[in-house]
Amino acid sequence: MSKIAKISIEKFDNKEQILYDFDQTKSLQSNIKNICKKLSLPDNTKQVYGLKYLPIKNNDQAHYISEGNFQDIKHSDCLKVVFSVTYILRRIAENLFDENEERRRIAYEDIYRNSLDPVFIDELKISGIDEMLMRVFVERQSSSGEQLGLLMTLVHLFSKNYVENTSFDLLSKTLSILKNTDTSNEEIRFALSLLQKILISSNEAFEPWKERILREVLFNDLNVYVWRDSSQPLQYVALLLINTMIKVSKGEKRSQLIKQMNIRKTRENIYNFIIMEGNFDRNMEHELYVLQTYLLSLFAEALHSKINLDDNNLFRREEFELGREDMRRITILMDFDEANAQSYFSVEDLAFNNRFSRISLASMRSEDASTSPRTTFSRAYSENDKVNAISHLTLEALRYYKTAHRRNFYQSQIEEQLYEPGIFSTSERVVRMLAKMLHIGLDPDTKSTFYQPIIFYCSSKTPFFLELFSRTMWLLSRTRRDMKASTYADYEKVIYILQKQVRIALKNRPKDFKSLTTEMSSTSFQTVIQKIQNDKEMEMADMLKNHECLLQLKKKYRAINIENVLQQRLKFLLDGTQMTEILDKKNQTKTFLQLSKNLKELSIFNVVSDTKHTHKASYNVDDITHIVIGKNCNHVGSCEVPGQAFSIIVKYEEVAKLKAKDDKMAGYWTDALLLLTKKATDENLSKYYEEELELLIEMDIRLQLLELQNVAIPKSAPVIPPLPQNVKPELPPKPKMRNIIRLKI
Repeated sequence: MSKIAKISIEKFDNKEQILYDFDQTKSLQSNIKNICKKLSLPDNTKQVYGLKYLPIKNNDQAHYISEGNFQDIKHSDCLKVVFSVTYILRRIAENLFDENEERRRIAYEDIYRNSLDPVFIDELKISGIDEMLMRVFVERQSSSGEQLGLLMTLVHLFSKNYVENTSFDLLSKTLSILKNTDTSNEEIRFALSLLQKILISSNEAFEPWKERILREVLFNDLNVYVWRDSSQPLQYVALLLINTMIKVSKGEKRSQLIKQMNIRKTRENIYNFIIMEGNFDRNMEHELYVLQTYLLSLFAEALHSKINLDDNNLFRREEFELGREDMRRITILMDFDEANAQSYFSVEDLAFNNRFSRISLASMRSEDASTSPRTTFSRAYSENDKVNAISHLTLEALRYYKTAHRRNFYQSQIEEQLYEPGIFSTSERVVRMLAKMLHIGLDPDTKSTFYQPIIFYCSSKTPFFLELFSRTMWLLSRTRRDMKASTYADYEKVIYILQKQVRIALKNRPKDFKSLTTEMSSTSFQTVIQKIQNDKEMEMADMLKNHECLLQLKKKYRAINIENVLQQRLKFLLDGTQMTEILDKKNQTKTFLQLSKNLKELSIFNVVSDTKHTHKASYNVDDITHIVIGKNCNHVGSCEVPGQAFSIIVKYEEVAKLKAKDDKMAGYWTDALLLLTKKATDENLSKYYEEELELLIEMDIRLQLLELQNVAIPKSAPVIPPLPQNVKPELPPKPKMRNIIRLKI
């Protein structure tokens, strides 16, 4: 079966293009031979000529066409006739060691120009010329431009695992390039990239090289490339190599590297010269996330180590947990107007510092505990829900919260005692939630870009994780109020909403703690609910578009709903519509169009008044030969928008030039007439036809999905319950009696 791709070919020596039918059932060389013949080029028996993709707006790289990828050529692709890879490789081999400087320059230019082309790299390996380039790279002193092309080619060879042994000491040469102060940024970039490719190689032959890289390449030297006046590609490769070195390191060496990157000055350089500069791509975002994960892994040991709550060697429960006597006193404060936060906190501070007046203290103690707000909450809490141990990280977070944000801590302390399950259980839950969100103790996700700028900005006195914990505990108090959650049964719902709130706030990547507080303040319970609904709607839209089972359902319901839309259109025509008929450029009249009940005849009436029409003409629907729509109508100039105009052609004669009230009315009429006359196509049906059809299909599928989710859909209207016995129904008023005149006969 013939498979032809209609493409354009740019000539070898100029920008002129020709059209060509690329036959993909034949070989690539056969097509190139025909192209050469069509362009009057010499016969291609020595494979001098080849084809490349022309650079386009979204892809500026022009890769070679090969026997392995020419089947991917599509209609409208643009190709260019160029020297073939075989010819280029032959020219490199002949000129690379030539004494003539001009010929050597041509060879190096060929290497540089094609170093990132995958087809060139494949053919380079097959031909064996790759070893020639490695020998030149190691043994010869090349200029900056020549060295750059060789480095780029070697990086590409490593990325395809084409370098299999250490017979050429590429590593020593690469390290010497980095030590050279005259090396350009581009050379440094590809030298760093080459080291990174060596580190991730699965070939055991490179293990000694990996050990040497970890031993000789220092983070202090790599960090220079983060803040050095350079391009983002160099900064990205520097971060990539740093993360790779941490990844392949083990044990104490790994911890040392992470601690080096956790130095405040190092993090601030990343914050100032990368994050604050902005405008970087997803790859850079991912590397920032990876480095963030390594920095936060310093909390992993504290996260996974446990402390028994009854162990008094490290802390006393009374430091964080309220006693029964304190709770009975302090619950009185919960009745205060929380709108006045300043006075609320000032009284709270007095309570915790035992500075109440004797009168106030006496009145609080005399308060009956049974009348406190605590007894008004229905409890679903049991002793089994309590935690017996917390992590060291949770203890550290609580201590930080109490010291750095004392008033907010007191508020959380009161509420956790009041609403339960208590400050320790909730704190442990929040720490675990945040640790999971930030991947603490886990390997970095291969696709995530969830980095947080504050991690690279904060000081050792205000650690990001501990500050985030403090704000999350404060947000928990506010979320409870927003949700009006007053029982332990609501606890899981509150935590679920809290997790969503924190993730939404962090997704906006606040750049300082003040911005973080603002983001968390603006993320209300209603915002989360709206976000959940939007996510579900987006998920449903994606399923409707891509899910294979739903696509099959769409085909089934499409056939059903095509008939439904047709019936709606026909009902519209049966009811009839008043329009404007264009007689000529200056004259127009009101016309009423109506389809007969048997769907066979179209009648046109002159409008005398709103209630009176006179018959003008009738036409058999089968005699309609054309429906002219929109801009194709001669009278389109008489309409406000082109969509209002359509004409009816009966037996190739125009019988009515019509102007509808709007394009929707015109669309309904033209849709129905086209469907009746079986002249409908996807192009001439109105936009409303496809929109309404898709809407009906989607509604059917959504109802089907509800049934699949075991949601009962009633087949008939529910039974109306009887009226209450103590309510009498209102009877309709009695009709007024009219005077009846009796006629005597």
